[in-house]
Amino acid sequence: MSEIARRPVELAPLSPELSPQVGAWAGELRAQFAALSMSISLFCRLHPIDKGTVSRYLNGKRVPADRWFLDRILAMRASAGASVTDEVRAYLVDLQMAALQVAHPHEYRVRKVSDALEIAVTSWKEAERYAQALEHQLTERTRTLQDLRIETEGLRAAWDHDRTRYHEEIASLARELELGRDRVRQAEHRVQNLSDLLDRLETQQRARGEFPVDTDVTSQREAEEMRGRLTDQLGAAMLRTARLQGVTAMLAEALTVEQVVQVIIDVGRTALAADRSAVALLDGDRAVLKLVNIGGVPEVPGAPGEEIPLSHSSVMTMAVNSRRPVFAESPESLCSQLVDAGGDEAAIDEFVALSDERAWVGLPLLAAGRALGALRFSFTRPQKISQEDGGFLESLAGQCALALERVTVSEREQHIAESLQRNQLPSCLPVVEGLTLALRFYPGDHRLRVGGDWFDAFVLPDGKVAAVVGDVMGKGVKAAAGMGRIRNTMRALALTNPPPAAVLSGLEHVFEATENNEEVATLAYMVVEPGTGEGLLGLAGHPPPLLVSPEGGAALCEVDPGTPLGWPGTRRQYRLVVPPGFTVILYSDGLENHQQRHNLRSVAREVPTDVATDPEMLLDYLADRMMSGLDLDDDVILFAIHNPAEPARDSERR
Repeated sequence: MSEIARRPVELAPLSPELSPQVGAWAGELRAQFAALSMSISLFCRLHPIDKGTVSRYLNGKRVPADRWFLDRILAMRASAGASVTDEVRAYLVDLQMAALQVAHPHEYRVRKVSDALEIAVTSWKEAERYAQALEHQLTERTRTLQDLRIETEGLRAAWDHDRTRYHEEIASLARELELGRDRVRQAEHRVQNLSDLLDRLETQQRARGEFPVDTDVTSQREAEEMRGRLTDQLGAAMLRTARLQGVTAMLAEALTVEQVVQVIIDVGRTALAADRSAVALLDGDRAVLKLVNIGGVPEVPGAPGEEIPLSHSSVMTMAVNSRRPVFAESPESLCSQLVDAGGDEAAIDEFVALSDERAWVGLPLLAAGRALGALRFSFTRPQKISQEDGGFLESLAGQCALALERVTVSEREQHIAESLQRNQLPSCLPVVEGLTLALRFYPGDHRLRVGGDWFDAFVLPDGKVAAVVGDVMGKGVKAAAGMGRIRNTMRALALTNPPPAAVLSGLEHVFEATENNEEVATLAYMVVEPGTGEGLLGLAGHPPPLLVSPEGGAALCEVDPGTPLGWPGTRRQYRLVVPPGFTVILYSDGLENHQQRHNLRSVAREVPTDVATDPEMLLDYLADRMMSGLDLDDDVILFAIHNPAEPARDSERR
């Protein structure tokens, strides 16, 4: 067997009567068979085929209608380590078909139909698999959209409840403030009436001579003293009212817990002349007060630590537990109250002996009857707390509690919105041969709440790249959730029917069906073909893209921006070509807001040539010059699609 396998193939020369097509086919077939280094007999033993058929194939007397014989020869060559390339195999198939068409026309037609049918079946199966994948993606997107809608509705309901409660508390405080002003006006009126009455009495007494001179002088002196006391009381009441109004205004401008605490410290230092001010927030789950500013208490043995259990006796825990203010005007008063509350007398005496504080005030922070924490003011001298001062301090604590609850809820909502925005934006850009993508995302001042700016980039089924930059009007959880819904819906629409006009029209219908009438969103969406740079652009009320040339020139795409989603309008698309070496830049309207001081097109025209051809450097250059020295009040997105220049053009430019 091995000797036969090594015996070279010996075949008679091809007949000159063969047609050129059949002769060319038979010659190539002989060459491939000879490369196997085996005889016809051995080949037939290894495969279910007779020697006569093989001989006819190799001599050109018969052209096979199928490719089994050729495939077996090439498979055996591959197993022997002498495989042919795909180009050679395609060449042999073409020779076989040309020979079959000449030698056996009927079988050639059958073979062509069979090949076409096989291609159609394969394409149908691929289309079916692709349709199933799209259906699965659409199902997942729909499920995600439903989950986001449910989560948004829950957040919206919670926010509406909190907003209603805030409005009620603000209205209650406004009524209390107005009652305080009425009391001040009534006090002023009483003082004026008393002054007028005293003046009339003095005038009548002098005219009638009813009292001796010394009695008259005594009455006059008492009246003057009464008038002075009333005037002082009135001035103090007006001063407290003015201070409370000032504190309310400052707290209304505070956006974080740290800012609220700073206002409290400033008020304690200026309005109360306190030497130390401390703020502690209640951790209800652990039943402890957590100091926000550690420096608000002295560092001596027995002083409250960073965390104060409610079971520990101190002016702040007493205020929280009793829901009432605590006033200790002297060390003796403090010791007495703390011991009565269950404190360790020895530890309290040690604290009083080592501390320089001599008077203390503890105020509970209450909002709608719920304790949020406590305030602590201390003085290095004994301090008399009058009834009027106590009322002022209680009003101050109420204002601080409302401010702390407002910023706490706002920070919680801010955290949720940031998580929504971060989880819904793509973590990386797709890598596409023939295009270079670059992105810069600059979050705005999140004290002003997260916005609805977003971006996306993905590869379409036909190999083109889809890119979008958009903005949902508004801020907070509502804007972030709306951004997620629009982004997911747009992906599903683009993967099924990518042209911008179709996507924007479909998105408009979905937007009208799912969003509220007051919702508005803008976006810029474009599709670019790798290599050629040819693309389509669609705008929905968004700023037009910027096209930057490799020489540093720049121009805005002069197209109709259209109307935002949520406003009726015809959705159109425009042809946009990114030539080799050029870069098109999509950007959010947060960048356009800064054009009051800088002009985007003017800045882009000054780009150096070595920067213009590198999208990463180009975006950094634009961002540095557009936003340098400015506070971002909105998110800024810069998205670049660069069509690399051909190597020949690069060498010519160098």
